[in-house]
Amino acid sequence: LVNDDCKKCKESIGQCITTLLSRLSAQVLQSLYEYALRWSDDATQGGQLQRTSIQLFGLFLDARLDFMKKNKRVEILVNYLVRRIENEISDVDHTNVLLGNEWEMVYFCLQTMEKLGLAQQTVIWKATELWGLVIKCLVHPHPWVRLLSSRLIQSHLSANKPDQYERINDNLSSSIILKIPGSLFEIARNLCFQLNSDEDQQVENVSTMAIKNLSWIINVMDQYPHLCFKEGKSLGFDADDSDADDESREMCGDRQQDPVAWLVTRLSNIAKKRGILRREAIFKCFAAFATVCEPSVVVRHLELMLEPLNRVLIEIKHKEERFMGRTRNPVVSGSGPSGADLPNEVMQLLEDKSGTEEFMGSLTAVKSKARERKETRKQQIAAEAIRNPEAAAKRRIDKQKKEKQRQKRRVEEKKRGRGVFTKKPRYL
Repeated sequence: LVNDDCKKCKESIGQCITTLLSRLSAQVLQSLYEYALRWSDDATQGGQLQRTSIQLFGLFLDARLDFMKKNKRVEILVNYLVRRIENEISDVDHTNVLLGNEWEMVYFCLQTMEKLGLAQQTVIWKATELWGLVIKCLVHPHPWVRLLSSRLIQSHLSANKPDQYERINDNLSSSIILKIPGSLFEIARNLCFQLNSDEDQQVENVSTMAIKNLSWIINVMDQYPHLCFKEGKSLGFDADDSDADDESREMCGDRQQDPVAWLVTRLSNIAKKRGILRREAIFKCFAAFATVCEPSVVVRHLELMLEPLNRVLIEIKHKEERFMGRTRNPVVSGSGPSGADLPNEVMQLLEDKSGTEEFMGSLTAVKSKARERKETRKQQIAAEAIRNPEAAAKRRIDKQKKEKQRQKRRVEEKKRGRGVFTKKPRYL
């Protein structure tokens, strides 16, 4: 169940144990349950027995829920999950977690919580401390843990209508958000952290689940913004939000009490960084907002969403112009698939939702601001050449180095396209 590398073998073993447990008497079950309890406290051998026990608890839930309901075994399991996840999160080594097995215990705990949520929803909804740890797991370095924690939040909370977050009702999962002050903001911030991952750490399933969660969160934020605040605290830019320009910071500073403005501003700043997968995830998120949000919400934040879309379209246009100038047989623009397809589709969705007049006015404003920023940068560079010649010379040298690297990379790509680097077959 723990040591085998074959996924199919582990699944078969789990089914076999589940079948056996379903046929055993209560006395034998109690004996096996006590074995699992003893293993849960055994941290020797790298925690193998602990990982085994937490999976066995999940099999007990699948096979004999009636047995687990007795003698407060479910409550005991919830307390054990809290203690185990808390210890694992505090001890995790973020540099080696992807290489070792440090992520497995957290993952198995979340798996057992998922099974417990299917069998005993009301018990899980009351475990606010456990949900606080699930929210922290959204930024765990391992993608499987991120995906499972995001899936738990989506499965329990997305089904609620926004008006069900008005007051606490223990029979609804929305009580989780209401009982943990500021938890809605914490979830949104951690999901933005997932979408802001480096290109080599972007995982489609994780990004898709993050977009699904943000799609219901934004509507709750719009109707009940007070759920995003803790006492004495206000929204602002994260410490790692280095992509926010002064204009965005000023805008968010003027609208500190508007969580939706914070969320859209954060996503807009993430999309400013180069990265195909990262930008695709953000643009899909904007498309989801255009689908689920009211037109008034889209109109209020239209410029923030159009800014990165317009930036990408300009970059693609300049890239195509450079390519057309270099090639001898230029391809007719629009004859094949382009990186501009997704931005154009998202902009069409935003126009349909907000109306042509509002859309064109916002797009014109975005383009005007982009030209002003470009002119400002040119003036700053020209002023720097007069005020600080050494810094200007260093800037030119760096630019020349980047251009040489770009030309070298392009030559290698062309050679690879012609098969220069492929090994030629030898004929004897």
